[in-house]
Formats: sequence, C-alpha cells, structure tokens
Amino acid sequence: MGYCNGRCTLIFICGMQLVCVLERQIFDFLGYQWAPILANFVHIIIVILGLFGTIQYRPRYIKGYAVWLVLWVTWNVFVICFYLEAGDLSKLAGFIYACYVVKCISEEEDSFDFIGGFDSYGYQGPQKTSHLQLQPMYM
Repeated sequence: MGYCNGRCTLIFICGMQLVCVLERQIFDFLGYQWAPILANFVHIIIVILGLFGTIQYRPRYIKGYAVWLVLWVTWNVFVICFYLEAGDLSKLAGFIYACYVVKCISEEEDSFDFIGGFDSYGYQGPQKTSHLQLQPMYM
C-alpha cells in the first residue's frame, strides 16, 4: 500500500486546481470579460509557484500560496453568494449602486430647457458651496 504524506496531498491539490482553473480559463475566453481571465492567469501562476515550492521544499512559496488560496476561496464564496442572492448581499450591492447613481446624477451638469432645447445662457441652477450641505432641487 502507498503512503501519502502532506507533501503528496498538497501536490495533488495543486494539480487539481490547475486542471480546474485551466478549464475555467477556457470558458472565460469564450466570454467578453477580461477581469476573470486575468484573475485566472494570476491564480495559475500562484498555483504553479505553490507546486514548485512543495516540490523544492520552499516554505516561502508555500506560505504565499496558502495566503493566496485563502483570499481566492473567500472571493469565490462571496461571488457565489452574491449571484445566488444569499443573505443581504444583493441588498448591499443595490444600495451601493443606488448611491453611485445618485452621486453621478447630482454631479451632472444638465442645462436642458424642455421648451427651448439646450440653453447655455438660460437658467443656471444653484451653485454648490459644499458637498456636505444639502441644496434644494428645482424642477
């Protein structure tokens, strides 16, 4: 019977991660988003470094791989929970997006006059003196 120590187990885990991330990389190339492709590429590099550290007995590489693995798993759990709308993550994301939209709308310079079209010399809204002070909104 064979004996598999911790080193052998870590080599097996790194090999399985490489197979899975390469498969996911293939499917990400079929899409149009580049952020997952770059993240997968970084993950492949770190897994290879972890595999190298395991084979060559480099504790610094193994520690870096362990820290990266914790961050990677945490991020993936967050993404899974976000897309499955588990807990209040969708409400939090909706709130953050709503704050962003309100910020973008409040910073926009809109001088459209619905009667006469674009009017650059007509109505000028109140000037902002401070971002902390509330300003009335005229409609």
